[in-house]
Amino acid sequence: MMKNLSKSAQKIQSVLAQFGLELTVIELTEPTRTSKDAAEAIGCEIAQIAKSLIFREKPTQKPILVVAIGAGSVNENKIQL
Repeated sequence: MMKNLSKSAQKIQSVLAQFGLELTVIELTEPTRTSKDAAEAIGCEIAQIAKSLIFREKPTQKPILVVAIGAGSVNENKIQL
């Protein structure tokens, strides 16, 4: 299955395997800009989707990755380093 993945997705799949996680990376052909789109594309509930959001820390502009449940929202004021 890894040969069908893009180079970056293959890297993620390899890291999962290195940690002994039996998870499979699935790369979609169509864009899924919302959690709803992603859930429909793979046939699951929105609550089963994880979304990733990238913010920048104000003083340093350092990127901060937040992974959140698809059905939820993220309060930027509560993000802590």
